[in-house]
Amino acid sequence: MQYSWLPQERRQVRIREKPPLVISLQRYARLQANANKAAEQQRQESQKQRQLSEEQVRLGGEELLRRFAGRNLCATEQEQCRRDRLQQQQEEQLAKERAQEESIAVQREEQLRQKQRIEKAQQLLEQLRPGPRELHCAKLQSEVLRGIIAQRQLQTQFAAANEQQQALDRRIYSEQVFNGLEEAQLRQQQRSQQLGEHKRELLKSIEQRQLERNAEKAEQQELERLERQRNQLQVKQQLDKERTEQAAKVQQRRQYALASLEAAEHQRKQQQLLDKVELALCEVHNEAKARLDNLKIDLAKQRVQRRLQRNAQLAQQLAPRLHYSASEDQRRHERQLAEMRRAHSVEQQEHRQRREQSKAQRLATQQVEQQHAEAAKQQAKLEHSDDVARRLENERIHVQFKRQQRQEQLRRQHELRAQLDKQEQQRRDEQARPATNYNRLAQLECLREDARFVDYAHRLMVEAQTRGCPLQPFMRVLAQYKSANRIGAEVRVPRHLITKLTMGRRTKGDSPAAKQQSTSEEDEYNKRIAETLKKIEALVLEDAKPKDEIKNKLEEALQNSSEQA
Repeated sequence: MQYSWLPQERRQVRIREKPPLVISLQRYARLQANANKAAEQQRQESQKQRQLSEEQVRLGGEELLRRFAGRNLCATEQEQCRRDRLQQQQEEQLAKERAQEESIAVQREEQLRQKQRIEKAQQLLEQLRPGPRELHCAKLQSEVLRGIIAQRQLQTQFAAANEQQQALDRRIYSEQVFNGLEEAQLRQQQRSQQLGEHKRELLKSIEQRQLERNAEKAEQQELERLERQRNQLQVKQQLDKERTEQAAKVQQRRQYALASLEAAEHQRKQQQLLDKVELALCEVHNEAKARLDNLKIDLAKQRVQRRLQRNAQLAQQLAPRLHYSASEDQRRHERQLAEMRRAHSVEQQEHRQRREQSKAQRLATQQVEQQHAEAAKQQAKLEHSDDVARRLENERIHVQFKRQQRQEQLRRQHELRAQLDKQEQQRRDEQARPATNYNRLAQLECLREDARFVDYAHRLMVEAQTRGCPLQPFMRVLAQYKSANRIGAEVRVPRHLITKLTMGRRTKGDSPAAKQQSTSEEDEYNKRIAETLKKIEALVLEDAKPKDEIKNKLEEALQNSSEQA
C-alpha cells in the first residue's frame, strides 16, 4: 500500500490493444454487399445514361433521314427566315386565341358576378322592405325564444328532478330520524341504568371518603394546635428580646441628644461672637467710606474751579485774534462776490449767444418746412385731380357693367318665362287628355304586396316550425301587418246603397271589362291571402298541440311529486 507522503514510483503507461471483432459469415457477406452496392448502382446508372444517349442519337438520325432524304441537309437563309416567320405567326395566333379565351372567361365571370350581385341586391331590397324586415326580426326573435324555451324546459325538468330528489331526501331523512330516535331512546335507557349504578357507587365512595377526611381533619387540627402553642412561645420570647433591645436603643438616643444639645449651644455662642465682630468691622468700613466720598467731592470742586479760571485766561488771550479773523472773513467774502458777478455776466453772454443761434436755426427750419408744405399741397392737388378722373372712369365702367348684367338677367327671365309657359301648356294638354285610374292600380299593387308578404310569412313559419322555433313573433308581426293594412277588415256596402249610375267622365280603368278584370284579380289575391292565412292558422294549431301535451305532462309530474311528498 502506498501513502501520499511517501515518494511515489513512476508508473509505466500500458497501452491495451482492442479486442478482435468477431462477426458471423452472414453479417460479413451483408457488409461486403452493402459496400459494393454504391459502385454497382453508379455503374448501372452510367450504363443507362449511355444507352439513353445512344437511343436519342439514333432517333435524331432517323428523323433527319426522314426529313431530308435525298436533299441537302443545310437549310438556306430564306428557309430559315420563313420557318422563323411561321413559328412567330403561330405563336402570335396562339397568344391571340389564349387572350380571347381569357377575355371571354373574364367577361363570363364578370357577368356571373354581376348577376349574383343583382340577385343579392334584389334579395336585400326585398328583405329591407317594411314587411319582410319585420318578418326577419320575428325570425330572429323566434330563434332566440327557441333557446329561451329550451332553457326553460330544462329548468322545469331540473326543478321537477330537484323536487323529486328533495321528496326522496325528506322521506329518507324522516326514516333516518325515526331510527335515530329509537336508537337514542335505547341508548338513553342504557345510559340511565349505567348512571344509576354509577351514582350508587359514587355515594359509597363519597361516604368512605368523608370518613377518611374527618379523621384526617381531626389529626390536622391537633397538629395545628401544637404548632400554635409553639409559635406563641416563640413570639413571647421574641417580644421580650425586642423590648430589651428597644430600651437600650432609647437610652443610647437620649445620650446622643444631650451631646448634640451641648454642641448646638456652643456653636450658637460662637456665632454671636462672630456677629459682633462683623458689626464692628462694618461700622469702621462705613466711616472710612464716608470720609473718602467727601474727599472726592472736594477734589472735583477744586478741579472745576481750576478749569473755569483757565478758560477765563484763554478768553482774555484770544480776544485780539478773533477781531482780526472777522475782518479777513469780510474781505474774502467781498472777493467771492466779485468773482461770482464776473462769472454770472459771462454765463449771461453765452446764454444770449446760444439763444440767438437757436432762433436763427428755427427760422431756417420754418422756411424749409413751409417750402415742403407748399410742394406737398401742389402734389395733393395733382393727386386729387387724378383720383377724380379715375373715379369717373370707374363709375362709367360700373354703369356699363350693370347695364350688361341687367340685359343678361332680362334675357334669362324671358327664357325662363318661355320655358314655364311651355311647361304650363304641356300640363294643360295632359289635363285635357283622358287620365288613367291610378287608384285601382294602387289597390291591386297593395293586394299583390299583401299576398307576397303572407306567402313569405308562411314560408318563414314553416322553416321555423321545422327547426322547432316558436311562432309567436311571426303571429305578432302578421297581426300588426293585418291591422295596419286592413287585411280581413272588408267594408261591405248594403245592396240598397249600390248604384249603377256613372258620375263624371270616363277614365281608362272605368270600362266594364277593366272592372271585371280588376275584380277578378282582386278576388284571386284575396282568395290567395285567405288560403295562406288558413295554412298559418293550421300551423299555429299544430304547433300548440305538443306544447299542451308537454304542459299536461309537467302538471301530472308535479302532482305526482306532490302526492309522493
